[in-house]
Amino acid sequence: MNEWDRSSQLFISAVIGVSRTIGGLPLEHPLDTMRTRWQANPTQSRNALQVTREIYASKGFLGFYSGAIPNTTRRAVKQTYRWPMMLFFPNFYRDHVLSVRVYQNYPRLPKILTGLSIANFEILVINPLERLKVWLMTSPTRISLLEFFRQRAGSRDIVLELYRGTSAIFFRQNISWVTFLYTDELTKTKFREYKQSQDLTHVDLFLAGMIVGLVNTAAMMPFDYVKTQKQKYFQNNQSMIGIFQTTLKQEGIGRFYVGWKIYLVQYAIVAILTVNVLDRLEQTFKNSSNNKS
Repeated sequence: MNEWDRSSQLFISAVIGVSRTIGGLPLEHPLDTMRTRWQANPTQSRNALQVTREIYASKGFLGFYSGAIPNTTRRAVKQTYRWPMMLFFPNFYRDHVLSVRVYQNYPRLPKILTGLSIANFEILVINPLERLKVWLMTSPTRISLLEFFRQRAGSRDIVLELYRGTSAIFFRQNISWVTFLYTDELTKTKFREYKQSQDLTHVDLFLAGMIVGLVNTAAMMPFDYVKTQKQKYFQNNQSMIGIFQTTLKQEGIGRFYVGWKIYLVQYAIVAILTVNVLDRLEQTFKNSSNNKS
């Protein structure tokens, strides 16, 4: 197993990504539903318990799994390509794009470029599924996925409807990916320097993941809030800038962080399921690349 070639490692990472999606969905999706509903109607719900009661009253237990089909598809597709990309692109930029001098001066630049590459690739892939997921999650009652298309039958703007909120997703994905990969690399480097060892424990990696989660949450949630406003069932037709300005003027910056505690719980689950595995794959892939160079 130590002699895997790089293609095998990329394939295994894709399989692990899809498995992680399926394994985490029963826990993550209800939290995602609660956060999205709260973002969509922040003035109607004061806390997570009230959001939970509102979802259960309007849709029953299955309401917590509204949008599960597009969300599962979206996550499975993302995890299929993003894990191989997270392993491949840093080495690609380091070995084939950046000069030795640039890399030595900016050692985390490959991670930044990787984040930008993945973010802009997946915008076109995930936006329609994200739109369907949010639309179903924020509907007042349980409805079928086909209802979205029935309501727009014969419309020439079906593609535009599926890509609603693209501008907000563009900023969210780029900021989220860059902060995630950069902070992940920086945090684990600092942990290794502090412990004077390349081997981090599961607790170390979990703590590193939660630090990354705090930074990532602070950076991307304002854009996630705007994206939800654009994509929800009773959609906000203001521009992205207009939503930002109106929200800041009427509610203040805190409105953009509605549901942040729920998001951090989601991130804790991700940290448990992902950070340890990602670090092991990165170390294996890096060692394999060094041995072949």
